[in-house]
Amino acid sequence: MRIAIIGSGISGIAAAQVLMRTGLDVVVFERSNTIGGIWALAYPEVRLQNIDKHYQFADFPWPFKPDLHPTGEQIRRYLKAAVDHFGIDVRLQHEVTALREEPKGWTVETNSPDGKNSELFDFVIVAVGHYSQDKPALELPGRDEFQGEVLTERDIRDLDVLRDKRVAVVGFGKSAVDMASFAAQRGSKVHHVFRAPRWLLPREIFGVHMANVMFGRMSTAMLPAWVHPNAIEAALHERFSPAVSGFWKMITLVVRAQTGLHSLWRDPEVQKRMRLLEPDESIPYQMRAAVALAPDDYYPFVIQGKILPCRGEIKGLSKNALLLEDGREIPCDLVALAIGHKSPGFPFLPEPYRTWMESEPDGTQLYRHLVHPRIPRLAFAGFNHGFLHVPGVEIGTLWTSAVLRGDLTLPSADEMERAMEHVRDWKRQNGLFEPSRSYGIATRFHQYLDVLLMDLGLNPYRKKNALLEIVGPYSAEDYRDVVREYERARSSRTSPQRPVPFAN
Repeated sequence: MRIAIIGSGISGIAAAQVLMRTGLDVVVFERSNTIGGIWALAYPEVRLQNIDKHYQFADFPWPFKPDLHPTGEQIRRYLKAAVDHFGIDVRLQHEVTALREEPKGWTVETNSPDGKNSELFDFVIVAVGHYSQDKPALELPGRDEFQGEVLTERDIRDLDVLRDKRVAVVGFGKSAVDMASFAAQRGSKVHHVFRAPRWLLPREIFGVHMANVMFGRMSTAMLPAWVHPNAIEAALHERFSPAVSGFWKMITLVVRAQTGLHSLWRDPEVQKRMRLLEPDESIPYQMRAAVALAPDDYYPFVIQGKILPCRGEIKGLSKNALLLEDGREIPCDLVALAIGHKSPGFPFLPEPYRTWMESEPDGTQLYRHLVHPRIPRLAFAGFNHGFLHVPGVEIGTLWTSAVLRGDLTLPSADEMERAMEHVRDWKRQNGLFEPSRSYGIATRFHQYLDVLLMDLGLNPYRKKNALLEIVGPYSAEDYRDVVREYERARSSRTSPQRPVPFAN
C-alpha cells in the first residue's frame, strides 16, 4: 500500500516513520527546499518550550546532546538525523497542487523544478502544520506614511534589527513575548501592545521544572476535558469539583507568586504595569493548544520598566507612532507583528472536501483529531497538537495504520460526527478562540492518548507501578516500543477492534 504524506515538519516525519514500521510504502512531499515545517521558518534564538525528552520520536532518542530547551537549529538537526535513520523518502521542492479522487485512492499532482507530475497513491495523510500557515492580514491605516519598519516575527532573520530602537510589539503569544524580551535585551525601549493578556507559565515552580509539574497524571487529571476515560478521574470532575477548583486556585497563587502578578508591589507604577498583565480567564480556560512559558526576563523587564505593557486595540500608524483606538500614540521606529497564524488551508483538496475543511473559523473538528468521516482514504497528522505532541502524532498514525489494515473498524459517519460535535462544542465553551482551536489537545494529552491506546487494545498506563503512574512525569520514552507492542497484539487477534465509546 502506497501512502503520500503532505508536509515534512515533525508531524510528517513522525507519521512517515510509524507507517514505514508497519510495512507501508511512504513518500513525503515538501514544497520548500528543506524539511522542518515551522522550524524551518523560525526566528533566531527561538527555543522549544518543551524539554528535549518530550519532543522526540519514542524509538529514536536525540543522537546528540541538545539543550534542555532545544534551539530551532538543534531541532532541525534532529529531524534530518531522523530522516536519515529511518530512510524516509522526502521529496523537497515538490508542492502538492491537487489531489484527484480515484475509485481506490488519490492521484497526487505535484509541481517541482523538474516540472509537473502525477502519481497514484492508496491513501494520503495531510501534515501541513497549522503553525506554518500564512500570517493574518492586519489593517494598518497610515502604513505608507509610517517612516519606520513593520515586520512579522518571520521577517526577522537577525535580532540586531531590534537593537537601540523604539519598538512596539503587537500580540501576546510566545513569539510576541520573545520579541519584546529580545528587543529589551538589546537596549530598545519596548511597548508591548495586546488586546488581552495570557497566562505565561514560569519555567520553574519553587525550583522544580514545569515539565515535572505538568506532565504527570496527578496534574493532567485535574484538568477539565471533553473526555475522562479513567473512572476515578471522571468521578473527580463529576462529584468533587470543589477539589478541582481548589487545586487550580492553588496553582494560580503559585504562578502569581513566581511571575510577580500580585498586588504586593510598593511602587505604584510597577503595580500598574503588572495589573495590565493579569488575564481575565482562569489558567485551565486558557490551556489551549499551546500555553507559553514566560521568557526568563520578560516579567523582570516589565518590573524594571524596560517593557511597557499597553492593553488596547490598534487603530493604525502615523509618521512615527503606532495609534491605538483610545487615542494613545506609541512613538516607535519598528512595529513587530506577532499576531499568530491563519486557520489551515487545504487548496489541494477537491470540492466539497476543501469547503468542509475550511468552513469553520477555529478549524474543522476531526474524529479522534485524525479523520473526517465524509472524506475517504485521507487522514491528518499533527492536528492533535498537545504538550506531548510527537507521541500524539505517532500513536495517532498507528491508529490510522490500524484503520488502513482493517484492524480497527470505525463507527458510522453519523456516530463519528456526533463525537466530533461533542468535542468541538466543549472546546468552544471551555477555551479561548484561536484559528486552530479544533486541533488543540494541550495538557489533555493523557486523556487523548489513553483513548487512542484503548482503541488499539493497548495498555494506556505506561509506568512500572501505580505510584509512578500517579506522580511520575511522562515523556516520549514512556511510549517506546508501542509500534512493536501493537504488532505483537494484532498477530493474536481474530477479529477487528472497535473504538471505545468515548468522544475524542
